[in-house]
Amino acid sequence: MQVAVNGIITGLSIALLALGFTVTYLPTRVFHVALGGVYTSVPFVAWTCLSLGYPWPIAALCAFFSGVTLSVACEAFNHGRLERKGASSGVHLVSSLGLYIIIIQATTMIWGNQPKVLRVGVDSIFNLGGLVLTRAQVLSAVVSTMLLAGFYVWLSFSNLGLQFRGLADNPVEMSLRGYSVRRLRLVSFAISGLLACASALAFAFDIGFDPNGGLTTLLLAVVAMIIGGRRSFIGPLVGGVLLGVVRAEVSWFLSASWQEAATFILLSVFLLIRPEGLIGRKGRLEAEA
Repeated sequence: MQVAVNGIITGLSIALLALGFTVTYLPTRVFHVALGGVYTSVPFVAWTCLSLGYPWPIAALCAFFSGVTLSVACEAFNHGRLERKGASSGVHLVSSLGLYIIIIQATTMIWGNQPKVLRVGVDSIFNLGGLVLTRAQVLSAVVSTMLLAGFYVWLSFSNLGLQFRGLADNPVEMSLRGYSVRRLRLVSFAISGLLACASALAFAFDIGFDPNGGLTTLLLAVVAMIIGGRRSFIGPLVGGVLLGVVRAEVSWFLSASWQEAATFILLSVFLLIRPEGLIGRKGRLEAEA
């Protein structure tokens, strides 16, 4: 039971990043690789604020502001301009990869490549009905649950959320109906940056951080999106939790060195047996063309 709960908590953090990736992929069809750079840089901003003596709320606010601004800048100065020039998805992918490399190199130049931590000393322990959880795990679970629930409530019941789903379904029709596709695209990148910031700070507060972990964690998020269902906003949540539990169980019964192998074996199984994912649906051939 303890292992499963640990996996679910980790899976919720993975689900946040997977949802952040999906939030840009579904409405814009942009493979937002630069989100890995946003994920990497955010803890360094929080660490700098804490080192300067600012309290945690100020540090977290600065980190979120920097992450959201950086993600929106990727759309405003790169993907939005490429879209207006009719660039292909391959061009978006390569340019996003270039942005990721730039962000990582800038982060390394500013803060170095040494691992860092956001907390000092041994973390507090809570005993909840036989389950032993650290303060970092409890905070991660609470924040992840609140953000995920808030996003799905916004998506389901707000007018902007309805427009957002319309953009994901048919951006051409949204444009013909007079909606500002450019504004909705900026909203998607802002939400993506917000979710990536929360996931990054949760992981960084628990296990520390360094400039080299962004792309690896982003790959986990992409795997979670695929196995959950890449055409669904619910898919990343299901895929993230499933992936977190599987990785925790593999680490417990085998070894932590088998986690990556188990991750991509699971991905291969889904691609062979159910490529649309757990929540996804098969589309019509004419709709996919």
